[in-house]
Amino acid sequence: MLVIILAGLSFQLDLVSVKSKLSFTVLVVLVSAFVALVGTVGLIRRYRQNKRLSTEMVVLMSVCMWPLILFFVAIGPKGLSTPDLHDISTDTENPPMLAYAEVSRTHYDSPTLYRQDLVAQQVAAYPDIKTFHVALPKRDVFHMSAYAASMLGWRVYNLNSRLGQIDLRDTTAFFAFKADISIRVTAVGDDNSIIDVRSASVKLGRDFGFNARRIRDFFAGFNAELEKRQTL
Repeated sequence: MLVIILAGLSFQLDLVSVKSKLSFTVLVVLVSAFVALVGTVGLIRRYRQNKRLSTEMVVLMSVCMWPLILFFVAIGPKGLSTPDLHDISTDTENPPMLAYAEVSRTHYDSPTLYRQDLVAQQVAAYPDIKTFHVALPKRDVFHMSAYAASMLGWRVYNLNSRLGQIDLRDTTAFFAFKADISIRVTAVGDDNSIIDVRSASVKLGRDFGFNARRIRDFFAGFNAELEKRQTL
C-alpha cells in the first residue's frame, strides 16, 4: 500500500513517463490480482471445511481487488483496444492550434505538431469525432463552449472570443495523464457556426482513448446546454 501511495504521488507530480506509469500499474494489478486469487481460493477451502474465516484475510482480499477494479473502471475494455494515438482532432486537415501547449511544453513533452500520417488510424478508430455544426451566432456558441468545458473540470488558460479560441488542460484522476485541449469556434455566416476540438496528451505514449473521450464529453455537455437553451 505504501508503494502504491508513493507511486500515486509520483503520477500526480508527473515525475515518471507514460510508459513507466503503465508498466508499474500493470505490475501492481497483476500482483494484487494474483494475491486476491490465491487468497480467495484459500478462503473458499476453509469455508468448505467449516473452518473460521479470518477477518484480516477477507479484508486483505478486498483491498487486493481494488487495483484491478480501478484499472478497468479508469481504462475499460475499449481503452485497452484503442490504437497507439495521443493527439485527436475533429478537423484533421486544419486542426485547432494548441496555443497554450506551444508556450508551456518542454522538450521532454510531446510535440504540438499534428501528425497527418496518423489521420487514417484516427478516422478508423473514432469515425464520430467530427466538426460540429451549430445554427447559432459565433458569440453565443463561444460562450456556451466555454461554459460546457468548465463544467467538465478542465482548467482554462486562454479565452479569446475574437479568434474563437479556448485553451484548456485536463488531468485524469487515476493515472494523472495530462492533455491540452483546444476549442475553436468559427463563424459560418451570421447565424451559423462550427466547433472544432483537439485533445493532445502532454506526454508521448498511448492515450487509451482518453482524448477521444474528452471530445465526446465536451460535445455531450454542449448539446445538453443547447437543449436547455432551446427549451427556454
